[in-house]
Amino acid sequence: MALELIPSLDLLQGQVVRLVQGDPRRRIVYEIDPLEQALRWAAAGARWLHVVHLDGAFGTGGASAAWIARLVRETPLAVQLGGGLRTLEDLERAFELGVERAVVGTMAVRNPDALEAALARFGADRLVLAVEVREGKLAIAGWREMAGDPLAFAREWATRGVQWVLYTNVLRDGTLAGPDLEGVAEIARATGVQVMVSGGVGDLSHIEEAGRRAFPGLAGLILGRALHERRFTLEEAIARLRDLGGEDRAAARLSSAG
Repeated sequence: MALELIPSLDLLQGQVVRLVQGDPRRRIVYEIDPLEQALRWAAAGARWLHVVHLDGAFGTGGASAAWIARLVRETPLAVQLGGGLRTLEDLERAFELGVERAVVGTMAVRNPDALEAALARFGADRLVLAVEVREGKLAIAGWREMAGDPLAFAREWATRGVQWVLYTNVLRDGTLAGPDLEGVAEIARATGVQVMVSGGVGDLSHIEEAGRRAFPGLAGLILGRALHERRFTLEEAIARLRDLGGEDRAAARLSSAG
C-alpha cells in the first residue's frame, strides 16, 4: 500500500489553528482560508483531507461546523473527520454530511458498545480508531484524560474489527520535532491494521525517513503545521517520496480509498 500524505486542518472557533502538544493555551492561529487552502492541496495532488473539529473535541459547540460542510461540499477531497464524534448520532450526522471516514477515540473507551454498533452499521473501512498517547498512556477527551495502555487498547479493537488506526504522540504534536515512527511501528506490529501517524512532521527529512522505513502497516502521514508555515509544500513532499523509490510509494492516495 502506498504511503499517503494527508494534509490537515485543525479548526477551532472557525479558525485554522495548531495546538502545541494539544494545549489550548499554546494555540497558533493561522490566517488561512480553509476552503482556499484545501483546493490548493487538491491541485497539488492530494486526495484526502484530515479535519479536526476542535470545538467538538473540547465540547464547546459547533463553531467550525460550517467550514466542515463547505470542505466536504466544495472540494474534490475525501474528508476524514475527527473531534467530538462520541455517539452513533454524531457519526450519522458526519456521514450524512458527506464525510468519508470518521475518527473515534473517546467513544471506544466510554461507550464501546456504540463503536461496535458503528462498525456493523457503517463498515470498518469508514471508521478510524484514534490511539493518542501521552507519556505512554492513552489520552482521550481532547487529550485531557488518561485511559490505560494504548497498545492493549489498539490490539483489542483490532480483534473487534477495526481496520484503521490514527496514532498521535501528543508530546510530538505541533512541535515539528519529527513523527513517532517507533510508536507507529509498535502499533502496526501488534494489530496488523493500517496505521496513519499524526504529529511532529516538521521538514522534508521526516518525510524521507518515513518513506525509507515504509514498514508494513504504515499507511499515511498527517501534515499540518509544517505546511501552514511553508516549511515545505505538498508538491515537494510528494516529490521527495517519489525520489526514494517510485510512483507507488510517492502516491498521494490510498489504493483502498472510496
